[in-house]
Amino acid sequence: MAWPRQVLFASASGERASRAGGGAGAPLVAEVPNPYRPAPVTLPPRLPVTVTSVIAAIVVAAPGVGCRFMPRNGPVPQDLAVARRLSNEGLTAADRNDLARAEGLLERAVKSCPTDIEARRHYADVLWRRGERMQAVKQVSAALELAPSDVALCLDGGRMYMELGLFDDADRLAGDAVAAAPGSAAAWHLRGQVAVARGRADDALADFHRALAIAPDDRDVLLDTAEVYRRLDRPQRCLATLAILGETYGPNQTPAHVLALEGMAQEALGRPLDALESYRQAVARGGATPELEARMAALTAAPATAGGVIRR
Repeated sequence: MAWPRQVLFASASGERASRAGGGAGAPLVAEVPNPYRPAPVTLPPRLPVTVTSVIAAIVVAAPGVGCRFMPRNGPVPQDLAVARRLSNEGLTAADRNDLARAEGLLERAVKSCPTDIEARRHYADVLWRRGERMQAVKQVSAALELAPSDVALCLDGGRMYMELGLFDDADRLAGDAVAAAPGSAAAWHLRGQVAVARGRADDALADFHRALAIAPDDRDVLLDTAEVYRRLDRPQRCLATLAILGETYGPNQTPAHVLALEGMAQEALGRPLDALESYRQAVARGGATPELEARMAALTAAPATAGGVIRR
């Protein structure tokens, strides 16, 4: 927050008094135009408006919001200090997966200082993890009213709305995040994810590439990009993207879902042997699904191909 600068007052009569030899500390004198020239009237000096007086005026005029003002130098307001302590205790409980205790502590933190954005953010996260989704959205919305340009809050709220199927709200917050931080890969990624959810694959692909231009090794963005290429029936680009993604993992560390997507792209390119091998690796790494097993069964039941016979 930009603090107001000190305002200095001066009058023409005061300047004349200073030029007459009164000096910087001379009182301000009002000259009365009268032919009889009575004795000049001395006015008391005006007090400058200081930062301290402005803060005091704000606090007096707006009681109950004092915890929003945390001075850079000086003691932290008591209600904010209590909220931060309770938040830390709540986060510790959440790390231990004691979500019931975490929720209670963070609820008290929000009540202690309703304008503490971090307390509301952490409270919303715990509520979401406990399945209290609408209450979580309510907390994020309240925090956004206090800080509408907070990118992290926009992202949190956008993801929640997207999972709830509220795509208009998710799209709005994703757009707000992009507008506030155009250099954020996460903001572009979220906007692309919302576009995918709304069936706009081409728009999603454009947003994902904007994200990759910022964070080229982001695994989540690479995976979503490969999936969009597969949906657009562009298996070669899907495989190329998965190859980049695979380079971010160590030897034999590629996750099962990445291998499964790789197999689908190979299958679309007419490479059944390669596809079956990718599927088998995916299953070996715990990625067995009914769809994957059905694909493997169809491939193993297929007749001999130019590439050889598929063995069970």
